[in-house]
Amino acid sequence: MKTTLKTSVAVGALFALAAPVASGSAEAGFKNQNSKVNLTMGGQIVRSLLHADDGERTQLFNIDGRSTGTRVRYIVSGQLTESVKVGGLLEHDVGQSNDSFDFTGSGVGDEVHGNTTAFGIRHHHMTFSHKSMGKLTIGRANTASNGTSEVGLNGAGDLVLGGNTMLSTIEFTTGTGGAFSGITAASQTSTFDGMSRDDVVRYDSPKIGGFALATSLLDNGVTDVALRYGGKVAGLTVKAAASYVNRAGATSEGTAGAIESQYSMSGAVKHESGLNARVGYGSGRAENSGTAPKTVWYGLGYSAKMSSLGATNLFVERYDAEDIAVAGREMETTYVGVSQKLDSIGSTLGLLYGKHELTDAASVDYNDIDTVMLQTKLTF
Repeated sequence: MKTTLKTSVAVGALFALAAPVASGSAEAGFKNQNSKVNLTMGGQIVRSLLHADDGERTQLFNIDGRSTGTRVRYIVSGQLTESVKVGGLLEHDVGQSNDSFDFTGSGVGDEVHGNTTAFGIRHHHMTFSHKSMGKLTIGRANTASNGTSEVGLNGAGDLVLGGNTMLSTIEFTTGTGGAFSGITAASQTSTFDGMSRDDVVRYDSPKIGGFALATSLLDNGVTDVALRYGGKVAGLTVKAAASYVNRAGATSEGTAGAIESQYSMSGAVKHESGLNARVGYGSGRAENSGTAPKTVWYGLGYSAKMSSLGATNLFVERYDAEDIAVAGREMETTYVGVSQKLDSIGSTLGLLYGKHELTDAASVDYNDIDTVMLQTKLTF
């Protein structure tokens, strides 16, 4: 890792020397200690009302967001040279209200709420962006593979992040008595969406013909690579992404069942009429198990400006997951949702229904879990 850091610093220096020094400093944003860089503060407040039914019990949970959460961020930018921009991002999850929830309290039918009181670290990184050479990122940031399973043009991303968005620690129940199965629903599905955020050295290439390549090295030795595309094809708006992750060197290497490599891909098309579709696939190879857990997802949507509030997005999506936690176990999730943009305040309101079904090789009678969520996001 020391060699990697030395190389990263050297690359950053090369970027800085690639063009003459700018003649003037960047204009300052609101008052900060260093007037030669711009500083912007922002964030979002997210609240949700989520009703869950596990086949035996029902409860309305007043929680933080599920597809996104309440957070604050500080964005720094400056012009290092005529061709090189320097940026920085500090972003933190603030303490989450009722971040975890389920029915498994001390008494039958009790609901459990769990607050996360500490601030969480999302981004602590610096970037060096060159007009023709691409961008170098050093610090805690999105890995190259992060988000490659989430490509969409239907507005579902405002509410949905995979087949377990609304489940938290809710368990599947069995039979007419609704006995707890011990199986946490959220752990039975995955889109294998890369390595999320981590301490990385990441490089992003310039876009060429709508394509862009990215790769990153994590501090635990994991590497990933991703290819993204965005553009117009035959009058259609098209977005796509694919990634591969090599977990060799990770702390879980050698542990039976641990994912040693994974890949995901997703794409979306949208017609000018507002009709759109998306599809995705993710899979991993489990260590010393011979299994290959996978998930397929697909959806249809329609987007239009139906009122003065902003764009309205209607969508239906399906996630089919196999062998994620146990071989022979499958989970199917169906979503129906609507996301409403609130242009006058730059925010979003959404309503989402989800049905979650579980089957396994033992033919256990698992009860479906039904969820309905109203989520609001106020940005600032």
